[in-house]
Amino acid sequence: MISIQIEDESQIGTARRAATQEAKNAGLSAEEVDRLAIIVTEAGTNLARHAHNGELLIGIEGSGDTRQVTLAALDGGPGISNVEAAMVDGFTTSKEKPHGIGGGLGSMERLADDFEIYSSPSGTVVIAKVGKQRPARRVYDIAGLIVPKPGFEEGGDTFGVNVGKHSTIVMLMDVLGHGPKAARDAATGADAFRRAGNASLEETEAMVADALAGSRGAAALLVEIPHEAGMVRCMGIGNIKGDILHRDGRRHGIPSQPGIVGASSRRARVTEHDWPEGAVLILATDGLKTSPAIAEPPSLFFRGAEIIAAALYKIRRRGTDDCGVLIARARP
Repeated sequence: MISIQIEDESQIGTARRAATQEAKNAGLSAEEVDRLAIIVTEAGTNLARHAHNGELLIGIEGSGDTRQVTLAALDGGPGISNVEAAMVDGFTTSKEKPHGIGGGLGSMERLADDFEIYSSPSGTVVIAKVGKQRPARRVYDIAGLIVPKPGFEEGGDTFGVNVGKHSTIVMLMDVLGHGPKAARDAATGADAFRRAGNASLEETEAMVADALAGSRGAAALLVEIPHEAGMVRCMGIGNIKGDILHRDGRRHGIPSQPGIVGASSRRARVTEHDWPEGAVLILATDGLKTSPAIAEPPSLFFRGAEIIAAALYKIRRRGTDDCGVLIARARP
């Protein structure tokens, strides 16, 4: 996704132009482009006037004639004390600054084809989507978020999801390096994962490793999640961090072994871990801190996968590397 920092209102125009271009690239209609432009302006205005460390993420989802543009508005606080009140047209916490061009959060929700908000004292996440959407045929609510290293338009982090009859296999990968070459290698690995389809976990990992042979290689963690409570099966090489968060707040780490996928003959070994009802899977590349300075609010993990992924990115990002995070959780 494209990342644009919003510290003052002069940066809103840059974000609006970037979003408009992404909408045209996605084939959205003129009416959809106009709606998205207003949403970006409202979101940017909110960030500039009412928050600190504001950031807009813009990306395209889907394929063919069911593509949409996703906007994630993120900040570092102070949070919204009453989200319901904030959704009412004309609401503002500012006593001096003027309102935005519309009705704030309420207008964003009406203009978007999909809208979700989460707020805590550590920050607020707003996700708005414009465009057609094909319902995902997945047992789990799964979301991945990829943001290149600052200064780069593309990078080496990528993710994949293969849904089978009895289980779903997910992958988060971090190709060595940055920029266009890393992005090409990441696309090669992601394509191999996608072509694996309903293959076993072991066969899928082997296809990805073979596809990356001769490249600089990557770190990758693949997890096979059963479609009911039981055991997850995992294969990891390199420094992708994996955690299983239990409903009671306990965390169980997923180990990865040393090595580089595609650059050595070492094959990952399978590990198995409890997957209780209501668990949440969290995968993150080393572009995110292992132990954030600000702990994630426990309430976050009862929200949708996209909100969780965006909030973790904002709380944990290092700002010196590509960032990748993938979340899988049972649908509400």
